[in-house]
Amino acid sequence: MAKQEEVRIRIRSVRYEVEESLFSKENDEELNADEIRIEPETIEISSIGRMTIEDGRCQIAYDETEVTGMDGSTTAISFLLDQTGVVSMIREGAVSTVLVFEAKKRHHCLYNTPFMPFEVCVHTLKVENHLLDEKYLDLDYVIEIRGARAERTKFRMELL
Repeated sequence: MAKQEEVRIRIRSVRYEVEESLFSKENDEELNADEIRIEPETIEISSIGRMTIEDGRCQIAYDETEVTGMDGSTTAISFLLDQTGVVSMIREGAVSTVLVFEAKKRHHCLYNTPFMPFEVCVHTLKVENHLLDEKYLDLDYVIEIRGARAERTKFRMELL
């Protein structure tokens, strides 16, 4: 039986530009701190979302806003209850993608836009998923669209 409830969400996302291309790295190569050039952009939003726990999976969904540049899209954070270190971010609407975050791993994903799809590489540095007990999720990752600059993002979601 599904458990669903409305939740208040606060998200803080800090993005930095990165110099080095992740597509040129091998899967086991570590990201060097010298490859990160700090030029932060911070986005903060508060929203009402829906948390659903069903069939061993937790999902927290919320609507994007103009502030994030993805107005008209819905984002869901999803993970298995027995594998909280692997988190998916599922985005549907004006843009759509499924990004996978797993510490010290890289995942290639497809990012669909109204113009054309792009392959993206997500290199996750850290996953701290305490949404069910301490009410927060921290993700630290680098994402690159092939042929464009990469960005490092420190993402924090809190349930209020």
